[in-house]
Amino acid sequence: MADKKELNRVKTVLREQERSQSWLAKQLGYTFATINSWCNNRNQPYLADIVRMAELLEVAPVNLIVDGSKKEKGQTKSLTFSEII
Repeated sequence: MADKKELNRVKTVLREQERSQSWLAKQLGYTFATINSWCNNRNQPYLADIVRMAELLEVAPVNLIVDGSKKEKGQTKSLTFSEII
């Protein structure tokens, strides 16, 4: 089986903040299955959901999205929400 391409960092950010997928599901009003599919990159959240997650997790929305061009160039610096706006 080919490696699945990571498109979002939801699972990574949750792990870094020691928060659970269940917690995020409750905060957003979605099922655990929905959040789990985002965390495992089977489905992708809408942009509005990324913004809501970023606010809840106190990170910039860009930190929840994998930017392939930055990754290829070795640029992995995380930004805070306030640095973006």
